[in-house]
Amino acid sequence: MLLILITACCVLVVGIAAVLIVFHIKMSKFKPTKDKKKQLQEINNDLRPTGFAYSPNGDYFYSLRNCWQRNVGYCKFYDDGAAFLNMIIHCEPIKFSYGGKKWLIEFWKGQYGITTGAEVGVYNTSKGDVHTNNFSGTCYGKINNDEQLPISFVLKKNKSVILKRKDIHWWLTGFKLGEYSKRSSLSMKIKIKFPNQEMCQAFTDGLEEIGYTKKEYSVFKTTVKINYTKPHSTQSNFQQGPQAALVQQTNRSYCEAFNMATIKYKYTADKLEYIKASVPVLYDMFISSIYGKKFYEQVKGLGLTTDVKFEYEKQQNNNHSCGENCLCSCIRNCLCFPGGYSVEDIFKFSQQFSQQMKSNNVDKEFNRKNNAN
Repeated sequence: MLLILITACCVLVVGIAAVLIVFHIKMSKFKPTKDKKKQLQEINNDLRPTGFAYSPNGDYFYSLRNCWQRNVGYCKFYDDGAAFLNMIIHCEPIKFSYGGKKWLIEFWKGQYGITTGAEVGVYNTSKGDVHTNNFSGTCYGKINNDEQLPISFVLKKNKSVILKRKDIHWWLTGFKLGEYSKRSSLSMKIKIKFPNQEMCQAFTDGLEEIGYTKKEYSVFKTTVKINYTKPHSTQSNFQQGPQAALVQQTNRSYCEAFNMATIKYKYTADKLEYIKASVPVLYDMFISSIYGKKFYEQVKGLGLTTDVKFEYEKQQNNNHSCGENCLCSCIRNCLCFPGGYSVEDIFKFSQQFSQQMKSNNVDKEFNRKNNAN
């Protein structure tokens, strides 16, 4: 029996060695595409279904203006569910009223799976708040084209610039692949230009309402500059404590594995092409994880067609009814996050975790030391 076991182990080792040798020979001949325009086009073709693209000039990934995410609005559920998508981030929602609508301008920064990044999103609604057993609050929809704002931000890590973004947008984003960061090490310098003094004043009132002081923001005419370092808003329970630390540990491992596997290559496009050629499964995992493809697959059953337009005919199949053209209005009952977690599960876990944090001194101490991650 021992001889059979030893023989089997030897066969397994030889088999693995053979696979590694074949892989090494195959990939030793790999050379990135010389036509960089063609290479970029292929990468962005793969990214398009996710709503993102890659910019070689700034070496970052960014959201397209007319991506599918524009049609799904925004509400607090998204921030609560972020950790389930390996996003350990600081969230800063600024709420205010202007022009007969409720507005939300939110800042985000942190670790998004295998990327470090930042976002500024702009949303509004003229509808009333939603009140259900699972959720009570405002569900914001997309803004009109003429409501988009000139936005720019600089993302720094320990005072060193990681990336810069500037555009007229509703959701300005930037993500650096293979970069691991603690949230506390990141800061944003944000600039937003408003169309008039009234909207500018309403926004700054919203800033001060959650605790910002004149030392953290400044105003010149209708342009507001914000220094975003530590959030003033209460963060989701899922962004704190042991579970957040565990997600960050996973994120860090992914970043290290990616950088080690692609150490031969300097440019992100070459690294991605190498991964696609050598380990297609890992490449697909990356494409699926870049802020939304997995999430998109989860929400397709909510009555959304492939072009993300609301389709009322499919609502009956989802066992819910909804009369608003906003994902938030139906997310309350039927959204399942990756891993099978429903909205009800998230609220249940959130309440349980809050109770544990209050009663467990170990978790309290862990949270105190690691909340800055």
